[in-house]
Amino acid sequence: MRLTVLLCALALPAAAQSDFARLSTAERIALGAEVRALLLAEPDIVGAAMAGPDYTANAYQDEARADLDLLAALSDQVLQGADIAIFTATDCVECGIALSELQAISDSSKATFIDHNMSSIEGAALASKLGMTDAPFYVMTDRILRGHMPEIVLRRYLTE
Repeated sequence: MRLTVLLCALALPAAAQSDFARLSTAERIALGAEVRALLLAEPDIVGAAMAGPDYTANAYQDEARADLDLLAALSDQVLQGADIAIFTATDCVECGIALSELQAISDSSKATFIDHNMSSIEGAALASKLGMTDAPFYVMTDRILRGHMPEIVLRRYLTE
């Protein structure tokens, strides 16, 4: 009810072709009382107005969905039943370290991995389909991790 009264009060000056700066003292007091009552009755209005829309989540939602769809479509080729895939290259210094760390994780847990060498035609083609150019990077069913990840990070992802 109060919201209706407030909306009517806000519409009346516009309909009368006036603005809030020209309200009489009595009109200003009445409008202030209605706004105060509304905000006390509906405090979530202020929180929602202050928070505003989450543009970042909305802006990337379609891209994130497209990435997840791509991972799902390529899952059989990329993961081949493994928990994680690593893409390496022969001229990559960090790739050897990354492979050793994945092997250690695999040896001490049930996590499995597959190595796709981007120097091969097949590895390069898969990396291209994923939109990736720099080794190393990792692929799981729900994410791609760019660059060398420390063993502790990978262990957390693989043993959750």
